[in-house]
Amino acid sequence: MRALLMPMGSHGDVLPLLGLGRALQETPGWQVKALISPVFANAAAAAGLDYRLLGTIEDYDRAQQDPDLHNYRRGTQAVSRVLDNLLRLCYHELIQELDSSSEPTVLIGTTLAFPIRLAQELHGLPAVTVHLSPAVFRSNLRPPVLSPLGPLPRWLPPWFLKALWWLTDRLMLDPWLGGPYNRQRAELGLQPVRRVMGSWMHQVDLSLALFPDWFFTPPADWPAGLKQTGFPLWDIDSQSELSPDLEQWLQKGDPPVVITGGTAFAGRRKFYQECLAACADLGRRALVVTRHHSNVPEGACAVEYAPFSQLLPRSAAIIHHGGIGTVAQALACGTPQLVLPQAHDQFDNAHLVESLQAGLWCRRAGRLRHDLGKLLTSQCRRYPVGSGLPEAARAITSLASLPPDSGCDERR
Repeated sequence: MRALLMPMGSHGDVLPLLGLGRALQETPGWQVKALISPVFANAAAAAGLDYRLLGTIEDYDRAQQDPDLHNYRRGTQAVSRVLDNLLRLCYHELIQELDSSSEPTVLIGTTLAFPIRLAQELHGLPAVTVHLSPAVFRSNLRPPVLSPLGPLPRWLPPWFLKALWWLTDRLMLDPWLGGPYNRQRAELGLQPVRRVMGSWMHQVDLSLALFPDWFFTPPADWPAGLKQTGFPLWDIDSQSELSPDLEQWLQKGDPPVVITGGTAFAGRRKFYQECLAACADLGRRALVVTRHHSNVPEGACAVEYAPFSQLLPRSAAIIHHGGIGTVAQALACGTPQLVLPQAHDQFDNAHLVESLQAGLWCRRAGRLRHDLGKLLTSQCRRYPVGSGLPEAARAITSLASLPPDSGCDERR
């Protein structure tokens, strides 16, 4: 069997799928190839995976520089612009890869990897969608937190929430996210699809939710057939030691506060300045982790990358943006978290971290110093965190072992 991976997004979306690919490739008889941006070529090689490049580093950086990408009001429109430029390229490269081999193939993509759905429909191939955070799933019983205002009132009736989802689809999600995809479908002679982030999203052979049930227990109205595993814990350098310079710096003082705004966050110098100022006011050492040099204030101790599985156990706390990958790594290391969400699933992740008493959601920059001081003197809860990648890989291999006429429902 062959698996083709299409992880669409930033490091937090791509690395979990590369870890899943590595787990699949360790299964006898399986070969895995990733279709990725050149930005992730080294990560794919570190995972031991073959890969095919999509676009250029400049394409990736241009998308990440969009100031609207991490704005909770305009973020979805920014994602739509990225998809408009990316979907045709991804589908073309996917078809080229399929034409290059006659091996039985399973297609695996992240939430927005719509091209694998075209290949599923036009070529009859099994498709697996991997969802990394609870916020992408809808519920009228326990809706996700999607704004800085916090959770919706519990007294709202399900019929109201159902109408709200319909209105959101009609006015925003279908035009913005479904629009680029439906234009591509029209070029291929296919009918448009609706409610792309609703029921359509789950019409695949296998839906995987890569987070444990203690992090979020699915309500009764989540999609049937969903397979839930643990977090996809995989560091590129999880078996490596920290760099000698960083190791020496850590040994010279108290455990630091780690500050990261995520790999996709460019142009966030103010965020780092405010976090560093809060640490200085409290007399705490701080370490900035960012690949964007423009983010780093002068005089700050900073590194482009450090494996969190090695760094966080030696840290006093972490201040971050609320990406699900950072949340999972901090939970696995038992590191207190101060979350400053900006957009997308980050508000929901911040709410869950706070609900689990594993950290705090900082709702205003003006409270950063207060909340950090409170976090550093609080006793945060620890949770047993293990990697869900082996279980996810087993679910995919089980899907592939079913006979071709099993049907979508039985495959799930």
